[in-house]
Amino acid sequence: MKWSLSAEFFACILLMILLLYFYERRWAVTARRRMYGLCLWLSLSSVILNTLCVVTIQNAARVPLWVNLMLNSAYFLISVLMCSMTALYLFCLILEHVYDKGCLRRARRWVSALTLIDLAVVLWNLGSGVMFSFDAMGNYQRGPLNRLGYGIMAAELALLLLCYFKNQPCVSRDMVRVMRTLPPVALLLMLFQLLYPELLLNGTIIAMADLILFLGFQCSSVEQDGLTGIGNRNSFYQEISLRLAGRQRFQVILLSLHHFVNVNQRFGHAAGDAFLYEIARWLDHMEPEGRAFRFGNVEFALLLPWESQEKGRSSLETVQRRFQRTWTLGDAETLIPARLTDLVCRGQAWTEAQVLELLEHGLRLAKQGPEETVECGEAVWEALERRKELLELIRRSIRERRFRVWYQPVYRCGTGAFSSAEALLRLEDYQGRAVPPSVFIPLAEETGLIDELSWIVLEEVCRLLGGGQAAGLETVSINLSMQQFMDPDLTGRVTGCLARHGVSPERLKIEITERVLLQDLERMRKVMGELSAKGVRFYLDDFGTGYSNLSSVLDLPFECIKLDQSLLVAFPEDRRADMLVHTLLELFHKMGQRVVVEGVETAAQAEGLRRYDADWLQGYYYARPLPEERLLSFLMDRSLTEAR
Repeated sequence: MKWSLSAEFFACILLMILLLYFYERRWAVTARRRMYGLCLWLSLSSVILNTLCVVTIQNAARVPLWVNLMLNSAYFLISVLMCSMTALYLFCLILEHVYDKGCLRRARRWVSALTLIDLAVVLWNLGSGVMFSFDAMGNYQRGPLNRLGYGIMAAELALLLLCYFKNQPCVSRDMVRVMRTLPPVALLLMLFQLLYPELLLNGTIIAMADLILFLGFQCSSVEQDGLTGIGNRNSFYQEISLRLAGRQRFQVILLSLHHFVNVNQRFGHAAGDAFLYEIARWLDHMEPEGRAFRFGNVEFALLLPWESQEKGRSSLETVQRRFQRTWTLGDAETLIPARLTDLVCRGQAWTEAQVLELLEHGLRLAKQGPEETVECGEAVWEALERRKELLELIRRSIRERRFRVWYQPVYRCGTGAFSSAEALLRLEDYQGRAVPPSVFIPLAEETGLIDELSWIVLEEVCRLLGGGQAAGLETVSINLSMQQFMDPDLTGRVTGCLARHGVSPERLKIEITERVLLQDLERMRKVMGELSAKGVRFYLDDFGTGYSNLSSVLDLPFECIKLDQSLLVAFPEDRRADMLVHTLLELFHKMGQRVVVEGVETAAQAEGLRRYDADWLQGYYYARPLPEERLLSFLMDRSLTEAR
């Protein structure tokens, strides 16, 4: 019989192209990837051997018999070994998201047994000719077990389908697509081969299978992080979905690299990327059953099977200890601390979204709090529920205009009058209980809702100043969010609001903290210059906290400095605290700045600050924050008292 090799040549070219693309770029080296690479090499070897066998068979008169026997025996062995390796690769993909590896162990035993059967028959064939033989004329003769390879392939395919349908809830979308495509294509080509034996399609079947697997699992970057080669956030979400669908127990360690910007600044961004790659590789290889994902820019998730409390604690401590040691990259060596959150799912009725919410909230608490590691237990779940309730309250209150602006009068030492005030936002829940600003303001900033709240404050302040009812109230200070400073029309909106209510720009003061300034100093400088040109003035707020920097006072157009209340904790009793406050007041006055001191709560503090020539005093000793009606009464009473 004459065989056609055209399909084999095509398959050989296709497999070489797949190998070139497979080794084209740097990917994270995983067991799955190594296995696929071995499948490609076995496939190419099988096609080359088949081609050589056809050539030697057709030239049997010029080729020694032992060469034909060895080449054909090697082909029958390698072709089945290739099919078995591909089957094992598919079993690993099907069971990738199943922590119970009993099914995988049984599949390996079955595939190994089938491969050993083929090996035994190939060896037996050398003396019996049950698979193939050569007659006295050198002609190739098929034996009764010549199609054994196809039988083994069919058996492995049946095992794959059985495993697939048994574990379908835990099978990834990519694997579902492969199982819908690969078996029908392979069966059709096998059937075509049996009907037309002269047209060799063995290599085509192999190449088509490898191509489908390559498209499904090797070339896609949609679920793979381009820098580190590990899974990305989408891939992590899919993994969690499959674990939950299969009712599996698992552990997630989510970590955020702390102050990683310092690494980029010190070693450069290229070295920073290399450190990220090393960290990802270490996490991905930390445990054989674990998988690492790049959850965010400098955030990684480690997904592990949950076996016991002791094993889970050990895994967490392993990660903690590693990030307490330095990371080395060539000559570069640095400590890269991390904040962690640990979550364990042991059958809770969670959804994928709830798991992500818990992890993100736990990591948020780890970043904000003193503890470097937060365990996502009941306390975190309850805190998350409270956060969601508060967020809904803020959103509803914005829609229903439930926020109220209160005012804290500020005492002017030179005149003894309350000629200014600070506007403060207040909120009550639907049971009439006050929600502290320290609770809802950070959440509003985090979610972007602070922008709407800041405009509410500006509108209310302009309405109050333009109403003419606040006797003696010359100025009111407000706080604007960074979002508002990023608004290209901020100057127009502020001056428009002032004009709409007939308020002179000099009566509005805007308080800015250095935390806001440092987010985009050049943008802040530009906006402050524009508003200053219109007559609006600025206060530097919270001076004396961790962000304090005298260069801000020198470089930016601040009219007044507000000393933070933390400076008064030991004032005036403590000599050093007294000296610090006195020095700051004296320094700012020499620089031509006026000073407001916040947090004045005692007569001794008020007396000491007046003695050191503070310009304004603000605090509970003089007046607490008041709603608008009570502020008007307070100012009226003071006006009447001064008149008498």
